[in-house]
Amino acid sequence: MPKIARPGLRGRETVSENLRVAAVQFELRPERSFEQFADHLSTIVARAASGGAELVVFPELVGTGLLSSHPEAGTLVAADMKRVYREMFPPLADAFADLIGRLAREHGIAIMGGSHYRAVGGGRFRNTAYLAHPDGRIEKQDKLHLTPPEVQIGTDLGDELIITNVGPATVATLVCMDLQFPELTRHLVGRDVDVILCPSLTWNRRGANRMLYASHSRAIENQLFVVTSVSVGTCGVPGDAAMHGTGRAIITCPVNATFGIHDGRLATAADGFDKLAIADLDLDRLRESRANPEPPGLVNLRPELYRSLSERPVAQ
Repeated sequence: MPKIARPGLRGRETVSENLRVAAVQFELRPERSFEQFADHLSTIVARAASGGAELVVFPELVGTGLLSSHPEAGTLVAADMKRVYREMFPPLADAFADLIGRLAREHGIAIMGGSHYRAVGGGRFRNTAYLAHPDGRIEKQDKLHLTPPEVQIGTDLGDELIITNVGPATVATLVCMDLQFPELTRHLVGRDVDVILCPSLTWNRRGANRMLYASHSRAIENQLFVVTSVSVGTCGVPGDAAMHGTGRAIITCPVNATFGIHDGRLATAADGFDKLAIADLDLDRLRESRANPEPPGLVNLRPELYRSLSERPVAQ
């Protein structure tokens, strides 16, 4: 990873290892074939790589637009989705993994390909995020908490959290709703995670705002970076309840004097389709932020108090 000279916090120049990341604000649109979908992803990866990105993050269920390639696309309704998801997406899982692995090797970068619906044996299916490393190696993170629509189509819960490295950063992935459970991020920061990758898909302003505020909250509470990717637009399928992706791709950081970014937004994608939020994640500055925090600050945690409170009997 490049060493980038920047002004030091006290006016002297320092050399810092940064990780440049790009969060994708992906256009959810009709994808008439897997090849068309692959071209769509490839174009975005190439653009991010040309901007110096070393990690690109795509949204949850990034292949949703492929519903338009189903032979019955024009007549599908919401009641068909349980059947259609199982017919369409698991058979494409290997091709999807091959695609992001190939793009990662070609560009020499890491790609959080977003998530994909896959079979895990025994008639079970999971919503799984795929992270491809520059050597093409793939790691998978299953979604741990499910929305009502995911429950309705019979999705299975994941039960493991994967921690890995991308360049100088220790990273983990929380798929959309998982970011809204602070217990997970606190667990991860206790294992030295610097960056949370969050592929997300929301279809109304309430959901989009929950993800926006969760991105900020987890960054503030745990003094780390959160990289959130979203889909915007629609593919028009199913006809009676087509999903309209809503939200904004964003990269958040702690809110304190060390970073000096008073709203915690390192980068926000512009309005529109296939836009990128790009930022350099300065890990040295993150460590200084943790060592010299403003409230709340991890050093101010009182685990013995929290444990004592949880053990006290509930007053009647």
